[in-house]
Amino acid sequence: MCHGVGLCCGLLSLGAFISCFVALHMLNKIIHIQLDAVVHMHIQLKAEEESGVRCQRTLIVDNLDAPHLSWLELFYMRWTLVFTLFYSFAATLLIRAKYLGNFDISRATSKAMILMGSLLSMVLLLATVVLHQREPFLDLWCNMFIVYHLYYIVLTTAMSVVFFLAHSCRDCPEPALKF
Repeated sequence: MCHGVGLCCGLLSLGAFISCFVALHMLNKIIHIQLDAVVHMHIQLKAEEESGVRCQRTLIVDNLDAPHLSWLELFYMRWTLVFTLFYSFAATLLIRAKYLGNFDISRATSKAMILMGSLLSMVLLLATVVLHQREPFLDLWCNMFIVYHLYYIVLTTAMSVVFFLAHSCRDCPEPALKF
């Protein structure tokens, strides 16, 4: 039973690893520009609109009153996804090594994975809720595509945290009763 659960968690972490690339690609289509550069970028984007590409590049002008993502929020979201990419890759390798290579995960490694995974999943969940409210793309399908990928990444990261938590608790020694 434990091997099956471990295999499922490993495959979900691999899926989150791949999904991080998709979400990063979509976030890189959001471009922040200055107010004076809008005229120059309008001509370039007009050609992209006519090509029929779905989820085309989106310009967000640096305006404090606009309901879009700020440059700093987008920067933090991208780096959180990069760190989640590394975390999911490490989780995939650790789970694979444990169940396929008879590798024992130490308690320190397990606790570090619990700490980093819970931190990444909470930050990414908050960023996903903000992104879901602000909808940076013009096409609703593109907004839902990136939001669902981010929710999937959050869910699988939380599941790998639960896996490492269960692994850490299962390997705990029984306390000796002293009277």
